[in-house]
Amino acid sequence: MKKIRFLALIMTLLLVFSACASEAPEIIPEYDPYAKANDIDLSGYEYIIAAGTHGGGRVQLAPEPGEDSRGDKLLQRYKETEEKFNVDINVLGESNLSMFMALYATGEKYADIAICQAAEVATGKYVQNGFFQPFSDMGLDFESGIYGTQGMLDAGCFDGDYYAIISYYWGLPSPYTMPAMWFNPTLISEYQQPNPHELNEQGDWKWDAFETLCENINDVSSANSEEHVYAVSHIGEPFLELAALYSNSARIVTKGEDGILRYSLNSTNALEALEFIKGLTERKLIEENNGDFIAKFCNGRNAFVLQYTQIGLASENASGLAYNMDGPYEWTLFPTGPSYDPTTARNAYSYHSRFYFAPSNSDPEVHAIVLPYLFQPLPGETVDTWQDEFERNNFFTTESFKQYTIMRDDAFYDYAPYIPYNDLCNILSKVSTGATTATEALETMESKIQASLDNLYNDYLGK
Repeated sequence: MKKIRFLALIMTLLLVFSACASEAPEIIPEYDPYAKANDIDLSGYEYIIAAGTHGGGRVQLAPEPGEDSRGDKLLQRYKETEEKFNVDINVLGESNLSMFMALYATGEKYADIAICQAAEVATGKYVQNGFFQPFSDMGLDFESGIYGTQGMLDAGCFDGDYYAIISYYWGLPSPYTMPAMWFNPTLISEYQQPNPHELNEQGDWKWDAFETLCENINDVSSANSEEHVYAVSHIGEPFLELAALYSNSARIVTKGEDGILRYSLNSTNALEALEFIKGLTERKLIEENNGDFIAKFCNGRNAFVLQYTQIGLASENASGLAYNMDGPYEWTLFPTGPSYDPTTARNAYSYHSRFYFAPSNSDPEVHAIVLPYLFQPLPGETVDTWQDEFERNNFFTTESFKQYTIMRDDAFYDYAPYIPYNDLCNILSKVSTGATTATEALETMESKIQASLDNLYNDYLGK
């Protein structure tokens, strides 16, 4: 990689471009699409990736040489791609949609691909208004696996076209699926409770088993509340409520065969899930609104914690959850509810998920050439070995790694970016605390969520 450009440099270039009487000519590569890869010459095309990090900041996409082995492999992939196609790969320090729009308005390219939060893209109507182009128009092989799982591709599907991809084989794919669940096996053992992995293997990892754990891992005898022990805590977002919903096969939104998104949370499965969490809260088996949930978990005051999957992952030589505990921790799926359909997933690509998008003023023909090679497993790795180092760095047991891969690879898309997500979070929390009933909450949200789905998605179909 020849250079890394930062936003300050972009600002400078923007001023220069606006001051120039004429624009610099754009490099239009000439190539034979049927030629061998080494015969393709992109004439020094500048291929810009707008993404400083991936995976909650734990994986650098513009790493310093020698920082870690994975970073060096990524730099080698950049170099090999540059040499193979005579292309100049540059990685910006971050992805900035405001900067993208400012440059777009002047006719200048901000990036070829940019990692963006799904919610920002949806609510800003970047796809709906044509600012991003579909990868499905580029002849990419979506069945190859290098651009993500089907659930991930569905997350970027709009009106039948795929607008979002990931670099699946680069080592930290799709880190924002949720809800992810971890448990402290040492704490669970201290209270003489069964290990969730064992319960899962026996087919007994269900709500009633979790409720029993909440009953038995509950020590509030100390006058100091900081020393109280609970099985689990409420935190900022309603991960418990969402976990219960998805593990009982309830869905906030469903897509019909006609492609229309419809509110579907007003269901028996959803009511059952919310009443379950409310019951645990009313019995004071769940610690209320614990802000520093990771510290509570690491210090042995909570047996479980739920969040997004990027928490608990660590790149080489980086500080992650695995390195902040005295002993090991394990990954597991949230237990299943009484109405759970085993053909449905318990985890979702959701509001905070991040994917690569392609600005509409980038060159689709260059994407078609560069991406199939760039996104291959990193040098020295294959589709069979690419996770080996990742597993060693992040998981204490093989079973935990298996549970993580289910969270990542089987996740569905919950369409949360197209709904008033904060409003949903607030009302779900009110159900748990008894401020409103589950029935009232589900009915109250219907018109508001459906209106948002129409405004951000349905009204643009076929246009």
